[in-house]
Amino acid sequence: MSEIVVAPGTTMLEGLVKNPQVALCELVWNAFDADAKTVSIGIENNDFGALELVRIADDGYGMTRKSAEGAFSLVGDSWKRMPGTKSVNGRPVHGKHGRGRFAAFAVGDAVNWDSTARDVEGDELASIRVEGRREHLRRFDIDDTATIVDDIGTVVTIVAVTEAAIAAFDERTGLHQRLLTEFALHLDRHEDFEIEFLGKPVDPGAVITAKKEIEVATSDGVEGPVSLTIIEWDLSDVERRLYLCKEDGTVTGELPPGIQAVGAEFTAYLSWDGFVHDAELLLEGDTESPAGKVVEAGRAALRTYLAGASRRREAKTIERWRKEGVYPYFGEPKSDVEKATRQTFNVVAMAASRTVDEAKSTSSKALALSLLKETFENGPESLLPILKQFTKLSNARIAELSNLLERTTLAHLISMGREVADRIDFIHGLNALLFDKVTKKKMLERRQLHRILANETWVFGEEWSLTGDDERLQVVLRKYLEKLGLDVELADKAPIVREDGRVAIPDLVLGRQLETRENHFAHLVVELKRPSHTLNDGDVSQLRSYASAITNDERFDQPNSSWEFWLIGNDVDNEVDEQRNQDYLPFGVVQSSKKYKLVVRTWAEVLGDAEHRLKFVQRSLQFESNQDTGLASMREKYEEYLPDAALVGEEQQTA
Repeated sequence: MSEIVVAPGTTMLEGLVKNPQVALCELVWNAFDADAKTVSIGIENNDFGALELVRIADDGYGMTRKSAEGAFSLVGDSWKRMPGTKSVNGRPVHGKHGRGRFAAFAVGDAVNWDSTARDVEGDELASIRVEGRREHLRRFDIDDTATIVDDIGTVVTIVAVTEAAIAAFDERTGLHQRLLTEFALHLDRHEDFEIEFLGKPVDPGAVITAKKEIEVATSDGVEGPVSLTIIEWDLSDVERRLYLCKEDGTVTGELPPGIQAVGAEFTAYLSWDGFVHDAELLLEGDTESPAGKVVEAGRAALRTYLAGASRRREAKTIERWRKEGVYPYFGEPKSDVEKATRQTFNVVAMAASRTVDEAKSTSSKALALSLLKETFENGPESLLPILKQFTKLSNARIAELSNLLERTTLAHLISMGREVADRIDFIHGLNALLFDKVTKKKMLERRQLHRILANETWVFGEEWSLTGDDERLQVVLRKYLEKLGLDVELADKAPIVREDGRVAIPDLVLGRQLETRENHFAHLVVELKRPSHTLNDGDVSQLRSYASAITNDERFDQPNSSWEFWLIGNDVDNEVDEQRNQDYLPFGVVQSSKKYKLVVRTWAEVLGDAEHRLKFVQRSLQFESNQDTGLASMREKYEEYLPDAALVGEEQQTA
């Protein structure tokens, strides 16, 4: 009978090569398990300044030839596998599968382990070298070396550094934070252990803002105590993790926390003696096994803690900003909308708080928060790109904030409130322009009312608020425009300039097309008469001729199209008013045929209907508006189209 020894394949071993962050941590864990007191991570550059070598040195008990042969010949097995196994000096050990050495190849393609240890009798020091190459993961060369160093320990030298490692060491912050977060508990619990990274100590205590230990309540079927340690960091863009640990702090694996907490920089450590090494993939989504129940309970406890911490952090920061005089809101909110606006702004501001507080002067802080407020309230679509550039937040943090704002009802309420407020102000402003005794006479002498309305088509009905110009429709409207007279233009054309340089103001034809259902189109054509003109039967006749020509055009003479032609002015004469009050037609409709409807409306009716559609929401949002705020809004948005009389206040008009 012969014996077959199963050897790991290269593909399996390649799977053990992770990334530079994991590699450094694995090598540090190996040093910790060897009772090292100090682990130093250093680099050397070549003459051109490029990273040439990475060195990890420790003062642990080192490796003898015998222990090295045993350690490097096995994968998936280790002296650390026995339950309760501890190091020589009684430390809880980390690794169980003998994989750490393969992780080193994520840093470089060639790795040497130079180790000095005492011999079996403990009398003499002996040194060995283990050499490994990425292209031969199944083979390691072990040699006794003639050079004997004075102290025991191991030096791992990595050359032929990978592109990923070069990038990681160039940036460095990610490597440093990974060491901080992964070894935070061990560095705290083991005072005889320290890590040096590029000449500086890795000191979690210097950047920890809060640390909380919580007893986690679990459901039936879970034996043994469960605890959760949460560390909040004074760092930017920490890679959040939920570490799975033994009760003694030994890390067995890690999972994403599965929690969104805007502005929080944290790592969490869930401790339970039932966790086994490398079970993370099995636990993700598992809520039935004891380990799965522990993870679920740990995440719930973490979520509760972070929610409370977020409220406390926000209250503390906002109060500090108020005392500094930089917070952009004053007094108490006067409505639910204002309250919701501030609450949601606070979420955004907290995401940017670290960058804001880096400013040395209060004026800089005030400016930053003021600009953030203006963007938040008036251009929310620009907020996230600005935050990304301004705060240097990572894509993950920006996505988290975006998801939160998209889901929260506060954000939707603010967005709706802003749109309703703008529309109500527009109605009051348009009322003033059309009916005020001063602006009514001046409105169409210098600027163009219809160019404003081309951007506010919701006034004619909510279904037209999202429509745009249709090129075919514009061509047809322009073709028959002469039927309405010479002094008429389309809203899409450039202003007509008279010989004296002033802008001529013809009447407006505005066209919109809406697909009401599949392959069925509704069309609205609006002719706007100047406010000083009273609508008469001649205007109706012209519009009727125009409507007939358009609907009979071969491009639109189809059964799947419906048409409405509106004639709008300030006043109508008696003859037209009689046509608008026919018994067999809805009010305002002066003609209805299979192809089209002719509708004559006054501005008072159009704006009254638009205002009525907004009344319920306006009352709910407690929004107040009047002629002054409406005109102010008009001046801000459409100054270039307004007559001089509308650009000054009442006092200046009467002066």
